[in-house]
Amino acid sequence: MFLQLWALGRVAHREILESEGLSYVAPSPIPMDAKHGTPRALTEAEIHEYVDLYVQAAKNAMEAGFDGVEIHGANGYLIDEFLQDVSNQRTDKYGGSIENRSRFGLEVVNAVARAIGEERTAFRVSPWNTSMGKFLTHTEGRQ
Repeated sequence: MFLQLWALGRVAHREILESEGLSYVAPSPIPMDAKHGTPRALTEAEIHEYVDLYVQAAKNAMEAGFDGVEIHGANGYLIDEFLQDVSNQRTDKYGGSIENRSRFGLEVVNAVARAIGEERTAFRVSPWNTSMGKFLTHTEGRQ
């Protein structure tokens, strides 16, 4: 049995996060819609903290008796937000080219696999997804 690990990013409800003293963050300050408001862009240091949080969550899952973890990199959540050019307008090493936009997800996968083992690490991806707002890149208009 695998436990799915994910972070909400701009899909989160800002008011709930802020009531808990947490920041409403995403790759870039681009709102998903008017209801959710505008998130704050993660700093590079915070991106590294998120990688560490995924690793700790994976270790916790192993201690709890799971066989592995599935890292959720799809459906408009944080890792997917980094992948998509409509939600990632960064100009640093985490934005721009597809290689750069993939960097965060790959860092998470590599760190988790090192921590708990490759055979216990899965990654969920959903190319061409349109859930959680408009998440089409250069494929817009494809049928």
